[in-house]
Amino acid sequence: MLRLLKRLTINQNKTYDINETVIEIQKGNDYLENELIEQYIPFIRKTTARVCKRYINTSEDDEYSIALIAFNEAIHQYSPDKGSSFLSFASLVIRRRVIDFIRQEQRRKIPLSIDYTDDDNENMENVAEIHASFNDYYQKLESEYRREEILHLKEVLKSFKITLSDVAQQCPKHQDARENMVGIAKTVVEHEQLREKLMSKKRLPIKELTNHIRMSRKTIERNRKYIIAVAVVLMEDYRYLKDYLKEWLA
Repeated sequence: MLRLLKRLTINQNKTYDINETVIEIQKGNDYLENELIEQYIPFIRKTTARVCKRYINTSEDDEYSIALIAFNEAIHQYSPDKGSSFLSFASLVIRRRVIDFIRQEQRRKIPLSIDYTDDDNENMENVAEIHASFNDYYQKLESEYRREEILHLKEVLKSFKITLSDVAQQCPKHQDARENMVGIAKTVVEHEQLREKLMSKKRLPIKELTNHIRMSRKTIERNRKYIIAVAVVLMEDYRYLKDYLKEWLA
């Protein structure tokens, strides 16, 4: 009965308890690590199934093994200072690792040979169709994963009381202005004190920033939400979102 009551308590405060548990594990509590992984096997399997679009057999599917390793990786890489929940972060890591595995497996299984004769044309066309089908599938995966990254970004920005609509409204219309704001965001990310103050205080350290850049406080304040959003994207491991926004982040 006591064990059941403990589980009910954990479920009621899941978001807060799991973040605290992860921090304890990072301090070296191996017992808690094994317990946490065991408890979240359904979450790991469900996240993997969403990527693979099929039922996942935990004893047979390689994708599940990859996801399990990714979940463990997320435990040791998670930082609550970045503003997102552990499960949100773990979902990103699992999906990224499983997608990478799928891509590698497909490349290994369907090699295209450059040495073939006319008699092989039909087979080569079949292989090309398979490649085209996989490329289409992978593009859909990338699109879905980018959407997952955007949801994660929304969660992080929420801790700054910023929405994506706020960011869109503050996005400078001219390229040179955008480049200037991206430059400010990079300055924040590159200087440890600025970066830590941004994440701990959940606000842009404008006063300190003026010691590193030549721009008026008024201009910085007017673009504050946009600068914070770019800084968050630069700090987080948003592989697909960064590629999507590479023209802004260059």
